[in-house]
Amino acid sequence: MAVRAVERDSLVVQCSAELSRLIKQGEWPVGARIPNEQELARLLGVGRSTSREAVRSLIASGQLSSRQGSGTFVVSATPVSALDRQIRQSDIGDVTEVRLLLEVEASRLAAHRRTRADLDEIKRALTARQLASNTTDLIEADLRFHAAIVAATHNSVLVMLYDSFGGTLRDTAEEIFSSHDHWSEATVRRDEKAHADLYAAIDRGDPRAAALVARRVMMCTVPGVSTR
Repeated sequence: MAVRAVERDSLVVQCSAELSRLIKQGEWPVGARIPNEQELARLLGVGRSTSREAVRSLIASGQLSSRQGSGTFVVSATPVSALDRQIRQSDIGDVTEVRLLLEVEASRLAAHRRTRADLDEIKRALTARQLASNTTDLIEADLRFHAAIVAATHNSVLVMLYDSFGGTLRDTAEEIFSSHDHWSEATVRRDEKAHADLYAAIDRGDPRAAALVARRVMMCTVPGVSTR
């Protein structure tokens, strides 16, 4: 592990930055448990109190989450915005309604504006989703699929808004797909077909169909989405 030495001034700030760098570079991926404060102190060459405060700083920024009795885990590869943290604390019904608006409109715009490169990225994510052999890979591929559709809108504000839901989207996906192995065969087929149909609608440039299928995708995977 390549850990950079830190200077003695502003140790907590520098340790926080170093831990954040390691997380961003994938040393500890999302979902991984980081070493305890004693091990972190050894790696960084500082006292335990400094490593403890650095971890607290990253918990406050939304990159880490402490679970009593289990340890501290990575929940985001980058610091989480104040908006994302606020969204996580919001009513799930409100979050679902706003996400539905974003997903449907993003799919409609993507069908208008997608480039060949956009379609290739959406297709790669769809294929990875279909080939996922475990829950972790399925979640990553699903998030990548929907993010690729939003990117295909070429609307920087929409992309920014969607990114602000990053933590909540991951939390929701983990909750939904944690029971994926116990889904009925019909549910799995319906979910896979809805995602494939969404790609097809965007590929052929059919905004109306893309918006309709996007709602169907949400109905398959997100609890509480209206069928209207």
